[in-house]
Amino acid sequence: MLFNRSLEDRIQKAKESKEELNRLIQEYKPFIASLLQKKTGKYLQYGYDDELSIGMIAFEEAVESYDRNKGKFLSFAKRVIILRAIDYYRKNQKFKNIVYLQGNYDSENNDINPIMFNKAMEQYKNKSINEIRRLEILEYKKELREWGIEFVNLVQASPKQEKLKKTYKNIANVIVHNQDILNKLIRVKRLPIKEIEKNIYINRKKLERGRIYIIALVIAEIGDYRLIREYIE
Repeated sequence: MLFNRSLEDRIQKAKESKEELNRLIQEYKPFIASLLQKKTGKYLQYGYDDELSIGMIAFEEAVESYDRNKGKFLSFAKRVIILRAIDYYRKNQKFKNIVYLQGNYDSENNDINPIMFNKAMEQYKNKSINEIRRLEILEYKKELREWGIEFVNLVQASPKQEKLKKTYKNIANVIVHNQDILNKLIRVKRLPIKEIEKNIYINRKKLERGRIYIIALVIAEIGDYRLIREYIE
């Protein structure tokens, strides 16, 4: 690797030079493979496993969308790669083909018990969803820690009353769709109380009590943690 310039400087050049971009991707293929192997728990090989192709595309996406305000590039790239890998598992054709397979066992596999076959397919689907959920939770926990929040704190901070939960969801929605408030939240790593109060009426103490839950909702939304959103909502 070329260390005469900082990585962030090279990223800036790669935004303007396809040659530099391709060079970076080639140099960081071991980084991509190592990251995905740790997350998936299996050996991956370039030219054989789709996950690595997804990882390279995600690395390129990270280069194109990176700016220095997002922190160290490799930390940012890790998040992008993991999220794209999760998207891949979620959209993988293997899940979509389950119904098709179930509808075609008669013609060529008359000896297969349809009940057992359907049960096996359901188990496979559940196992795949559980793997996606596991990856999401690991990445989500890591991102929460960057905000000084432990996952167990989120569980404890989740409101019990549906009315209050709905109020906090509305606040999170306001933050996500107001770029100025969202940018300030990301920059200072705490709720911009005054700005929120200008956009939605709520008692300040109630707002401060919901800090952890609101921030967690925002992170889940902007990070595209779909299964996590279902859990915490």
